[in-house]
Amino acid sequence: MQLDHFNITASMEQLIRLRDFYTEVLGLIEGERPNFNRKGFWLYGNGKPILHLIEGEVASEQPAKPHLDHVAFHTDDLQPIKAKLDSLGVDSKQMDIPGRDMRQLVFFDPVGIKIEVNARI
Repeated sequence: MQLDHFNITASMEQLIRLRDFYTEVLGLIEGERPNFNRKGFWLYGNGKPILHLIEGEVASEQPAKPHLDHVAFHTDDLQPIKAKLDSLGVDSKQMDIPGRDMRQLVFFDPVGIKIEVNARI
């Protein structure tokens, strides 16, 4: 079993901000997407469409406080991401993981989803 992708549903205005944020900050690449009824974008990492951005309303069954806490990515170097976040004025927190040779960077995307990026140190 492995994670295939995650999906964010929002207005087109928000999707454009999200697309720009994830391509600029994390280096994801906008790529081919099937011709679905709803508009959107697929963002690729390592040649795979890992983030789907779909135009629409948040599902009515979504709880007021969703249980999904964050989405995590892995990179070889956190510094370019930290520098990009700083240049955009996006607050972030960097910390070392106790007992692991791992450092993580945590921040929020334009619609408030917590993002974690991990790298070996």
